[in-house]
Amino acid sequence: MLSFWQIERGKEKSEIYENFAQSLKQKEIKIENLDTNFNNFTKVEILGKFLNKPQFLLDNVVVNRKPGFEIITPFKVKDKIILVNRGWVDNNYRQIVPNIDIINQKQSIVGYIYYYNKTYELSSDTYTQDDILIIQNIDFDSIEKLLNQTVMPYILMMNENQNNSYIRKKVYKKNPELKHYMYAGQWFLFSIIALIFAFKLLKRNKDE
Repeated sequence: MLSFWQIERGKEKSEIYENFAQSLKQKEIKIENLDTNFNNFTKVEILGKFLNKPQFLLDNVVVNRKPGFEIITPFKVKDKIILVNRGWVDNNYRQIVPNIDIINQKQSIVGYIYYYNKTYELSSDTYTQDDILIIQNIDFDSIEKLLNQTVMPYILMMNENQNNSYIRKKVYKKNPELKHYMYAGQWFLFSIIALIFAFKLLKRNKDE
């Protein structure tokens, strides 16, 4: 059963990867109003204003085997907010909070839409009035209540080499389908070994 589940997961991941690869070949769409109808990985250019505070540091993000944070900053477009992932910074062994100040609040930014999936969290986040909050997951409802403004149910993955951007962690470096097929092959092999072992054990019991 696990092997078939891995095959199905491989197919799903392959479809997502293909959508990702195809979408990033398209030219970005200039948008003036935020809505909830964007497809995942849609490339966009938006004009608005970064909010200086609060900002969020998404914890436990590893780049090149180094732990760090992804910087999540609210970006206001007219009367709505989109959360912008500005990129990755080292966590400096948690000794100091990294400097993530905004250089120019008002700007045009380019990136792609990304629907964030919650990950397993060891503890619940507490959304306070601090200027910088360290979080385990992006809880759109809690952030919306904190800001008291409408927050879009997706984030903008900001491209590198722009004002206020940092290192971009790649969502996909390669098609993840192969990994699931390898797992499926392993489970098939384990199943065959288990059957052979069970057959030999049954034969031994009959002989006795």
